Amino acid sequence: MVTMKTWRTIPSWFKLDNYSDLAEFTAGGWHDEIQIRQYYWNALMQPHRFSPPTDEALNFFERIKRDPLVSQENNEDFSFRSFFDFFADEKYKQKFHSVQELTESFAYSFLLDSDRKEEIENDFETLRGIVDNSERWWNKKLWQQQKDINNKYGYPISDIADYGAVKFLKIDLEASDEMILKEFKDWLVQTRSTSNEFIKRQFSSADFEDWYSSRLLPYWDLTTIATMEDATIPFHVLGKILFPDEYEVDLAERIRKVTKKKCQYLFSDMVVSALSAQSSQNNLSKSK
Repeated sequence: MVTMKTWRTIPSWFKLDNYSDLAEFTAGGWHDEIQIRQYYWNALMQPHRFSPPTDEALNFFERIKRDPLVSQENNEDFSFRSFFDFFADEKYKQKFHSVQELTESFAYSFLLDSDRKEEIENDFETLRGIVDNSERWWNKKLWQQQKDINNKYGYPISDIADYGAVKFLKIDLEASDEMILKEFKDWLVQTRSTSNEFIKRQFSSADFEDWYSSRLLPYWDLTTIATMEDATIPFHVLGKILFPDEYEVDLAERIRKVTKKKCQYLFSDMVVSALSAQSSQNNLSKSK
């Protein structure tokens, strides 16, 4: 049985000043810091699902004890580069992030990755045979068979589980701008109203300032590394570590009721995804 230690003083490796540059971070920096921490933490928790060896993940956490803001480093090692940047060197450059044209890769994968691949191929082979049959114009049986197949595949493909929050639309460019914009807006409101798993607004400098002043990243690092080392940190100790210049405040309650909840929100999948999108949009705007 593991005996849990309790950290009652500031760990010798922790320096709050090492996080001071977070004050200037925007979406891209915040995204990279959170994402790489999630990656290596998941590698430790689920080593059978992730490629980094355990030693590499452990070395990462030793490293952030000294230099926590790893996204600032100009390191050629893939481990310390934005994962999205690694895949960004594509021959065809998309012009936008949240709205993109359907690529062949996506289109082909709908069939090739489908569990119903054989069934789909058989149905469409039957459909091609009907279309090529001159008798279909007066043969009610063929008409009904064609209708049944078309109806079977007449539902949207936007709810494919493998693509998560990615939706696929067909846009009729022969319609007016007013109609396209109105209907897209109506579709967006209706689609997003069915879920609370999306961030529906841009993060602002006020958000970044709040995350910085709330000490969310150093809180995550301290509590995560403590967990790795079979230790706990009482809330009042965390309060003194993260807010050393505040005295007339119940810091333990702030950590328990505010900091902890904000950190859980910051490291949620929906926030990381939204930061990724906002960062990519910013990078595309700069490249134009």
